Amino acid sequence: MSTLSLTVADTALSLNINDRDNLLNQCLAAGLPVARSCRNGNCGRCDCQLEFGHVQLRNGQLVTAPATIALCVSHARSPIGLNQLPLASPPQHWRCQGLGPQQLQLPAGRQTPPNIGDKVALLFSATVTINSVAAVNGRVISLQDHCAHIASHIQNQDGIGLLNIDSEHHGNFVLWHSYKHCQTLLWPNINQSTGLAAQAAYRHGGSIGHYQLRAQPPTLSD
Repeated sequence: MSTLSLTVADTALSLNINDRDNLLNQCLAAGLPVARSCRNGNCGRCDCQLEFGHVQLRNGQLVTAPATIALCVSHARSPIGLNQLPLASPPQHWRCQGLGPQQLQLPAGRQTPPNIGDKVALLFSATVTINSVAAVNGRVISLQDHCAHIASHIQNQDGIGLLNIDSEHHGNFVLWHSYKHCQTLLWPNINQSTGLAAQAAYRHGGSIGHYQLRAQPPTLSD
């Protein structure tokens, strides 16, 4: 049995993997909440893009990047890189418009709003702030705390991302935004799963630029 590596683009994720077990089982064993269902390569839930490397499918076929693979039937035959991981039940996120320093409005359409008391992250173009939901009235969401960043987004008519998070979102990862040779630190001290969810929310929201999740180096006091 050989020891290889699995990395995911734009994240600090790097796993030591073997060539015996399928990639899905190894990701789940590492605590990564990867989407899955049939485990036969048919449902498409664990499909992802292989960016580099080689895998062998359960039927013996050798697949070389670039290619779409199902993690449940793929076995590494070299160090491999994936474009992203298909996460199961990622935190909900919405694209909102600002109404005031403590109010957001969901876009028109049939969608389930967050619940009163939910802890949320407000995803702005240059920063992330933490808040909680105080009230929900139709499409209007009232926040617990005043947020000064909303005002600038109202003036510029920019959308604001809203991401459900849990109380244990702290960790040793940071989320960066890169655009035109300029890098902005968006969210420090988050855990890996929260960072991956925020990265996906920014991308799905159509935000310009490139988003990277990185591990913070340990401090001298660690």
